[in-house]
Amino acid sequence: MDLRIMEASDLDGAVRVWQAANIARGKRPCPERVGRVVEKLQEPMAVPCVAANDADIVGIALLEPCRADDGAGAVIPDALHVSMVFIDPPSQRQGVGSLLMRYALDGARTAGVSSVSLWTGCENTGARKLYEALGMKPTRTRRVSETVEWVYYEMDL
Repeated sequence: MDLRIMEASDLDGAVRVWQAANIARGKRPCPERVGRVVEKLQEPMAVPCVAANDADIVGIALLEPCRADDGAGAVIPDALHVSMVFIDPPSQRQGVGSLLMRYALDGARTAGVSSVSLWTGCENTGARKLYEALGMKPTRTRRVSETVEWVYYEMDL
């Protein structure tokens, strides 16, 4: 497994993984959303990480500057927010997410980042187990619709 900061040549594979993972969970993305993900993966302050098997991208994690007010406020110095973690469906439940997140967190720690955070769905038990195994702590929840609730995780590095 090759873990690295995403290179320009990895972009198509990273987007393919994001799309496949969303389709597998019943959330087919519209073209506008795909375009926004492409933009986010290329933003100058973003730190996109990938996991690759041979030449195939099988996982992505995107770290961005953390912002106050649930992303609407000022940048919080020395903090990153994990805004995407997606594993290609055939590679799920094989430890790719754990390897990729450890790589991303180690890189953040080495860069002097003091804390990381992320949101995930309360029903996303696999991801929640992963984040908790990494030492992340759930600190609050937010209801985004009648049927969807998200949980916020934080961790000091």
